[in-house]
Amino acid sequence: MEILRSTDGATIAYARSGHGTPLVLVHGTAADHTRWNPLLPELERHRTVFAIDRRGRGGSGDAPDYSIGREAEDLLALLAAIGEPADLLGHSYGAIVSLDALALFLQELLDFLQ
Repeated sequence: MEILRSTDGATIAYARSGHGTPLVLVHGTAADHTRWNPLLPELERHRTVFAIDRRGRGGSGDAPDYSIGREAEDLLALLAAIGEPADLLGHSYGAIVSLDALALFLQELLDFLQ
């Protein structure tokens, strides 16, 4: 597991495997990065997979006040650490987090352009 720090200082863990275009996997509510284990052998053949442990799950830390916005910031921090375009695959609540991260990114871009 690799670790990064999110904007609020929380530690966010992720597993990196495979080779190819980056693919970020975001698990659902009652899981961690191991939820993706059955799919990894196939995905790793073509992609560099980044399977994140969402905030408060698996190897990731947490903060006293939860918000989905914090989880979106965690995902944006991972995408920034990857440093190149990546695809997102979210399952269940992980898909909601992924969409929220996209909305946050677009808002930051709009704020920058104004």
